[in-house]
Amino acid sequence: MTTINQTQAPQDHSIPRLIAAVFAALGVGTLALLVVGIGSDANMVRASATGDLSRIILEFLYTFGIIAPVLLLGGGITFLRVARKLQALDLLTAKRSTQALFWMMVFLLAAKFILILNWFAATDPDSAQDVSAYPYLFVIAVLLFGLFAFCWSWLRQNQESHYIGTETLQSRQSLLAWNLLLPTVIVLVLIAARPLERTFIASLTNQVFAAAEEDVVEFVGLQNYTKLLGFRFDIIGCERHEDGSCVLEDDGSVDYMRPRDVLGEDYRALRFRTAHSYTLGENQLVLSVRDRDFFNAIENTFFFTAVTVVAELVLGMIIALVVNSNFPGRSIMRAAMLVPWAVPTVISARLWEVMLIDNQAGVINDVLFRLGLGDGSIAWLAGSGTQIWSLIFVDVWKTTPFMALLLLAGLQTIPEDIYEAADVDGAGRIRQFFSMTLPLLRPTIAIALVFRTLDAIRAFDVFDVLVGRQLQSIATYNQFVLVNDQEFGYASAVGVTIFVIILIFTIFYVNALGVDTD
Repeated sequence: MTTINQTQAPQDHSIPRLIAAVFAALGVGTLALLVVGIGSDANMVRASATGDLSRIILEFLYTFGIIAPVLLLGGGITFLRVARKLQALDLLTAKRSTQALFWMMVFLLAAKFILILNWFAATDPDSAQDVSAYPYLFVIAVLLFGLFAFCWSWLRQNQESHYIGTETLQSRQSLLAWNLLLPTVIVLVLIAARPLERTFIASLTNQVFAAAEEDVVEFVGLQNYTKLLGFRFDIIGCERHEDGSCVLEDDGSVDYMRPRDVLGEDYRALRFRTAHSYTLGENQLVLSVRDRDFFNAIENTFFFTAVTVVAELVLGMIIALVVNSNFPGRSIMRAAMLVPWAVPTVISARLWEVMLIDNQAGVINDVLFRLGLGDGSIAWLAGSGTQIWSLIFVDVWKTTPFMALLLLAGLQTIPEDIYEAADVDGAGRIRQFFSMTLPLLRPTIAIALVFRTLDAIRAFDVFDVLVGRQLQSIATYNQFVLVNDQEFGYASAVGVTIFVIILIFTIFYVNALGVDTD
């Protein structure tokens, strides 16, 4: 631990106490703003008068959302904790408070600028905006800015002489990192977290897509998720003769009872459907799901993702190693390998659709027929056994260059002298690759895997263009539920589920490859 400062506080604590009181007032004011805002909202008052809890929750979510109340609640509690530590003359808290005051002044400047713009815009005769409160808000913003500026200036000049404690080099670097990251965090909240919040709120309702104004939206809680993700395992016995032996089908297989006939009213009421069954002697283990179409889409997407990402990683690594070596025409090779990736996905899918026609008019069938490898009538995009592999082939052709480009960038950061030293030590190329190249490429591989996995999980274009509804991914299923079934709430639940799946894969890659420790 590196000690930057450690001093004793003087006797006069009037201004430090004033600053602590300012943060305490900010904490109380923030919490009061949250409570008063909720209590005075007209929609919340009307919902509370009905006594319907679901309606109250829905009005709260639609009016205030989730992020704003959490930020206000967390901010209020944080301000109060900061005030308590400032009262105790804690040096680290004083330094962090200085930065907090700076960002609050920036926020007030932006707020005053927006107020002025709206004020002038409201002078338009056609504007019906009420600006009677704007002068008061502007005056309050100016007074708060002056108070914050005084506290900020005093803290910058008197931290070391009035506050007690030690500042480590690590805490200073942490404070700098937060200052650099804060604008990015704010932008992410505005452009990413806010839309995700609205999607999650919609997923808790039965909202209809493009609904009329008179349609009533109801809060349904997690019903969309229980329907979407509901599954169960059951053990089903066989039909038996009077002697207790299992009844056999004509082909000699065991005749098992149907789950709908033996699992009770709940199974039928919740509309469970068999997804898979596994034979366990005279019994059968049955996996049932409530939304079989979504389950099939999940299976298709995961299989598509696993095969394409692995194939693209292997092929991309081979291509990257080749174009990273010195040979005549290397620049032309690097440019040519990017051509498939540069073609828009919809256009490349249409081109492959023509080439995969199920007769000799299709290039693929014609070539195979000439080579004696088929009868020229393979239904690549219609056969149940060839559809998914056709999609995988098209995607691998399209995006392997992107994977190769990322890996090539990582290879070029590896210094050549370590390979020269390995040659001197007698290490072969294979040993160098597994002992040196792969470990040094681990961060680059993690980034490449994250990008490609995210793209594969939310694959839409290639599925929609080539097979439509015959074989769905979770993205095309989401679009079908939204547009065709017009179930906006249910489609929002699908969207949130896709986000969670992508988040899980991202966290897995980062932790499994140890990127955070490099």
